[in-house]
Amino acid sequence: MIKQCSNLLGALLLTILLSAFFAPLFAEEVIDSIAAIVDDEIILESEIAYGINTILLERNLPNPTTGQISEMRQQVLGAYITQKILLSKAIEETLFVDDRTVEKELEHKLGLLINQVGSEDKLIEYFGKPMRQIKREMMDEVRDGMLIDMLKQTKITGVYVRRDEVTTFYNDNLDQLPVQPEQVELSQILFEINPSEEARTEALQKITEARRSIIAGSDFDSLANEISDDPSSNGGRLGFTNRGDLVPSFEEAAYALETGAISDIVETMYGFHIIRLIDRQGERISTQHILIQLAPTEDDRKKTITKAGDIKNRIVGGESFVKLAREFSDDTETASDGGRLELLPVGNLPDEFQFAINSLEIGQISEPFESNFGIHIVRLERKVPEHRMNITDDWNMLEMYATGNKREEVFTEWVESLKKDHYIWTGQ
Repeated sequence: MIKQCSNLLGALLLTILLSAFFAPLFAEEVIDSIAAIVDDEIILESEIAYGINTILLERNLPNPTTGQISEMRQQVLGAYITQKILLSKAIEETLFVDDRTVEKELEHKLGLLINQVGSEDKLIEYFGKPMRQIKREMMDEVRDGMLIDMLKQTKITGVYVRRDEVTTFYNDNLDQLPVQPEQVELSQILFEINPSEEARTEALQKITEARRSIIAGSDFDSLANEISDDPSSNGGRLGFTNRGDLVPSFEEAAYALETGAISDIVETMYGFHIIRLIDRQGERISTQHILIQLAPTEDDRKKTITKAGDIKNRIVGGESFVKLAREFSDDTETASDGGRLELLPVGNLPDEFQFAINSLEIGQISEPFESNFGIHIVRLERKVPEHRMNITDDWNMLEMYATGNKREEVFTEWVESLKKDHYIWTGQ
């Protein structure tokens, strides 16, 4: 079985961690009793029901059979028992996740939920709770999930496969291997659209005027809401942060301030800032800022397109694509490799890339085209038609699957060994 593709234990643990938030929807449908005991921790039948209902929602199964419900119950109960044991082991090994990291993960998960239901208001309506309460209740669940993931990583890091294990995995899973979509390998040269000196001067003048206004007595919050290019609408307030949370130049200036003081103009990769230190609690600081971004002009864009066209003409004229990519590409991850990109499914490419390569033959170079990253020219290196995964064309992918499968086996065996050291009662 290809566990990398469908990790049942991981999926069920995620379901368990989320199921508490569906509780209000099903609370009146279950007469509660104890489903299991793990050491001194109890698992209620209502919790099992919530987990089952969450799976039904995720799989869109409005009318499950009795057999399906029975199978899900065993899976959910097993996942709950595993969760209790793993959390106990994480505490025993003194694993720790700091609040800031948990908060970031919480915001990520909330964003996914909001996207799923449509809006923050709909999420509040769905759970029947204010957002503050939703966040507070989700915090512990997110922390537990991160602790379990940390524990898992400590046990599977360093587990790899030999070549013969990849071959064995391939032979054992021929019927389950997925069909690979059409793929292409490209090389690219990226030209970032950078602001001209005129744009830089204009942004610097704007932030300078803003600082003068603040020093003269203007309200920082009001001015931030009015002119700042930071998408936050809360007066530029960033809340409490720890050392290492902010970009270095911003952080250095912020930590040097006295409470209530205004910084000089600070430049970061995002543009020009002025910073106000609101409060300090030990090594944690609360700040707000006004950001004026360095925005390229239309003239900057046209000049970059012209530059890309000139480089393309040099390649067509016989100069080395690899050499020019190393010299001119602003893609730091691929420039040293001559702009070479990994083999990618055509359907996963951004629309502008698909359009650019649609009419190219192997070895041909596209006209300059624009994306969110800048202006590109790409060369089509090779095409791989749709095919069932095989050991000749897809070794790297098979190696990844085989490694994931072996790691799941190692982790599952370790979890089973842990159960011998715990009291587990399931009424059976």
